[in-house]
Amino acid sequence: MTLRRLALTNKKVRNIPRRLRALAAWAADFDGYFPEHLTAQQKYSNWKIPVITSLVEGKQATTAIRKECAQSMIDAVHHLIMARPKDALDCRIVACICLPSMFSSEICIYTDLEYHRSHIPSADSGSVENTMSLAADWGLVLPEGVKERGLSYMTEDWDDQPYEEHQWYFGEVD
Repeated sequence: MTLRRLALTNKKVRNIPRRLRALAAWAADFDGYFPEHLTAQQKYSNWKIPVITSLVEGKQATTAIRKECAQSMIDAVHHLIMARPKDALDCRIVACICLPSMFSSEICIYTDLEYHRSHIPSADSGSVENTMSLAADWGLVLPEGVKERGLSYMTEDWDDQPYEEHQWYFGEVD
């Protein structure tokens, strides 16, 4: 099992290839797997990206590392889509890739279509459709059935300073 950890120091990240292999193995574990316990009342289930914070955020995080992490999440979404049982067709499966705070990225299974549409901000809610394609920019491979939608919006950090956040949704997006 790959662990999700906060980096409390600014030390150099060690064993990056091993960490990326573990993330790819985590994504491969979704091959043929679909959670059985999901109900419409739950509305959604999610998995956060299982990495150490400094691997995807901060001065040591590189675009190449972030790209591999994003591709693993897209692969996991594709495995979930392919493993979904026929009686679960009303659910939506997406990976949300967040930048600059990639540690908050996650894979979600929405069992309620209205909740799915309300969770992903609409264009008239202060969000702006992002014209940049993360898949094209980073050279991500989108398997069949996986679409991309990007949003940009202004938000505030913990000390009320505004900053721009970008979110890309990969999977079954409207």
